[in-house]
Amino acid sequence: METYPPDPLPLGNDNLTMPKQKSHKKAGLDNLANKLAKLVEMFRRGEEAKDFEWWNHNSPSYIFKPLYSYQDVQPLFEEIVEGIISRNPEMLSDYWVHRQLIFEFLVNQTTSGTEKEHLYNEDLVHKAKQFLPELTEFEAWQDVDIPIANLWLEGEPVKLGNVTFATITKQEIEQWKKGGLWSELAPETHVAARVRAPGDQQKAILYTRAKVSQILDVFRAFCFPFGRYSDTWLVGIVGTVISSASTPMRIDNKKYVTHVGVGTTYVKLHKSILSKLVQPQWELIDKLTLKTNYSAMESKLLEGIHWLSESTKPDTNNSRFAKISFALETMIGGEPKADELKVRGITAMLAERAAFIIGKNINDRLGIDKDIRKYYKIRGGIVHGGGNDVSLEDIDRFGQLVRRIAIALLERSDELVAELSTVNKLQAWVNKQKYILPKSNTP
Repeated sequence: METYPPDPLPLGNDNLTMPKQKSHKKAGLDNLANKLAKLVEMFRRGEEAKDFEWWNHNSPSYIFKPLYSYQDVQPLFEEIVEGIISRNPEMLSDYWVHRQLIFEFLVNQTTSGTEKEHLYNEDLVHKAKQFLPELTEFEAWQDVDIPIANLWLEGEPVKLGNVTFATITKQEIEQWKKGGLWSELAPETHVAARVRAPGDQQKAILYTRAKVSQILDVFRAFCFPFGRYSDTWLVGIVGTVISSASTPMRIDNKKYVTHVGVGTTYVKLHKSILSKLVQPQWELIDKLTLKTNYSAMESKLLEGIHWLSESTKPDTNNSRFAKISFALETMIGGEPKADELKVRGITAMLAERAAFIIGKNINDRLGIDKDIRKYYKIRGGIVHGGGNDVSLEDIDRFGQLVRRIAIALLERSDELVAELSTVNKLQAWVNKQKYILPKSNTP
């Protein structure tokens, strides 16, 4: 985790670059060029649509009305799109490639200008060969900003992973609202999350949202309350946060009362979130979220963090509790041998692994084992029916226990790519721990 000087964070900065001509060969594009030329010829046999509309990837017939079945055209078009994206998946989105193919090539060779201006045969293939490298070699990086609701930032911007959180002013928000996409019902916003994102605009948007959501998952999983007061911590991307409100109620068809909503807490980034973990732990999170390739256990940890995050969001008590169990099962669950699982059972396996991962001594391990079995009995009641609504205290204690496991796995980050990189290796490690003798008894 890094902090930066409090420079202003201008919004709406579009740094989309022009396609860069790379030095590597254009091998493999000849086949795509021939297919693109063939697609043009197929559309020329149709007639131009009377009302010119945008053509999306579901209905190219918005522009072109072939005299034959549209089903003959779409497979070839999608094959070309997939061929282009496969050569540059980090930069290209399906939406942008569709638009470029249609409006920068197909329209020019079918519905624009006069027929004399259209190319044919080898000239058309040559034109396609010139056009395709502009797509397959496209490269762009741009700053994308996402507003975050109900979050305050005291002081300097904070960077974690690929995301930088910085304060934004009311004037910047008003300028942003001129785009017309900002809902009047949106909560008051003081912070934006910025990501330096690769690709065309659609690719950059999807990339940014995924990265911001991942960091917000981390904040929730490690720092937010699980039980009481969790409903008031409605921090999140504007447009996805559940708003709280009072509920009008009527008694005996005559007396009107108001059930007051839970309200909203403006969470302070440094005081309420970053203070929950020590700096070395944030550095491990930073390292993990910056990675692009994960071991099996690293992927399980990240998915477990996501479910732990989900358990802090407004929901029924039973749903929250179930999500915490999903987090536990995702992080340390999984059995390499089905026959062994039948003998021991899922609860025993999870209790044993949890005890060895976070237990500090024999009494601690016994307590963890007991707690896991207790909480999984409650989980069974929820899943199989007949269980009562769980208490906020049980939600909080179970959440805190699973959070300890997540932190312990995070602190073993080097082992998660080596001796603990798979479920099989995790189980082998647990088995070894059971039979290690105390140092005083070792020959």
